[in-house]
Amino acid sequence: MTAMSATSEPIVRPRRRFRVSMRQHEALAALGFLLPGLVMFLAFTLGPALFSFAVGFTRWDGLNSPVWTGIDNYIRLAQDPLFLKSIVNTAWFTLLFVVMCMASSILVAMLLNSRARGIGFARFLWLLPFVTDMISVSMVWTWLYHFRFGVVNYLLGLVGIPPQAWLGSPELAMFALVVMSVWRWTGYYALILLSGLQSVPPDLYEAAKIDGATRWDRFINVTLPMLSPTIFFVAMMAMMSSFQVFEQMWVMTKGGPNDATISVAMFLYIQGFQFLNMGYASAVAWVLFFIIFVLTIINWNARRRWVFEG
Repeated sequence: MTAMSATSEPIVRPRRRFRVSMRQHEALAALGFLLPGLVMFLAFTLGPALFSFAVGFTRWDGLNSPVWTGIDNYIRLAQDPLFLKSIVNTAWFTLLFVVMCMASSILVAMLLNSRARGIGFARFLWLLPFVTDMISVSMVWTWLYHFRFGVVNYLLGLVGIPPQAWLGSPELAMFALVVMSVWRWTGYYALILLSGLQSVPPDLYEAAKIDGATRWDRFINVTLPMLSPTIFFVAMMAMMSSFQVFEQMWVMTKGGPNDATISVAMFLYIQGFQFLNMGYASAVAWVLFFIIFVLTIINWNARRRWVFEG
């Protein structure tokens, strides 16, 4: 009996401790690093975006309770002549800005891609307008464009051209704003293109020289194809930023003359913060987002025709 009772006693086994594998440990560590950024994204980006999307279907002044109106705001936008004009103005500004800025940026990048003495200081000078506050730049250029005392009209007078109302003419105001914007952004985009230029293998130029290619031939057949991915990136950035143009137009022209320079972003600001039409302004924001999104998709698909991805 004693032996039987001794053998029938339950065997106590040690408890297994919870062990985390190396992969799980790495996943938890990555989640810990990502969590603060994820919380910030949800709180300050995705959350407000979803809130503005919902507000776009209401009539709300930001103070009282919103009133659900369905798609009335979007129907009003389709029938609002000032909003439609702001789209045309923004598209025209974007077209001029992207074309002129890309041409000037490529030219400046080619000039800065040298080993001349003081080239580092020259690159700094070209970047200086970009790091300067846009409001300050706009105020300075407002005086440069002044009809009577502006430097631009003074220089034109030296070659016999009469003074122009750069910011007071519906035909010239948009072009004047584009020139100022190109001057500010050229240095920044040129430095990005410069990094692309410096990554082009020198062997390609040497081979082109041996084949008898001129400098222009080397630029067309070597530089541009190898630089095309960087050009595409810069062009996309320029397009997206120009569709959201606001500061220079607000400071220099207030959207005038005769609403010739009012942009979609300015129209949004006026509706939301001057007229307190928060629901209407939210609808404008989402229409602007949709326009930029569609253009981005179109350009992304079109890149296969001209971007070298070898």
